[in-house]
Amino acid sequence: MSQRERILTIGLIAFLLVSVITTATTIYYYQQYSNINQKYVMAQESYAAITGAVLNVSAKIDYGNGTSITKEVYLFRGANVLDALRAVAKVNATYWEAYQSFFINAINNVFNNEKGNNRWWVFSVNGEHALVSADQYKLNDGDQIEWTYQKH
Repeated sequence: MSQRERILTIGLIAFLLVSVITTATTIYYYQQYSNINQKYVMAQESYAAITGAVLNVSAKIDYGNGTSITKEVYLFRGANVLDALRAVAKVNATYWEAYQSFFINAINNVFNNEKGNNRWWVFSVNGEHALVSADQYKLNDGDQIEWTYQKH
């Protein structure tokens, strides 16, 4: 075998070796990309399932004296205003069998008509006063609840 043939053979072997290494590397990184992409798609599906199962609402408690607190809360689908209130505050409520609903007596130890002050807890959702009790008002994602201790 002549020197020229040896150089061509070595060159061909080197070319084939580089081609095999390049192909193997490409396959390896493509598999890594596919695995990461599959995990990303699964994470997106999980995120969509979770966000579809929860509500994000804002709950504000206005004590009627210039003091208020607002908290964002995540609740299960089908949650009501009372569930949201219980998630952000200490609630004293009485179940009235005759009305099959709860009456809010106090929020964070601030009681209705405390010391005869004629102030009562009322709530609104998205700026509108409700016509049902807090445990009967079903929430939607993005609702803004406001409890106000106001004079009647």
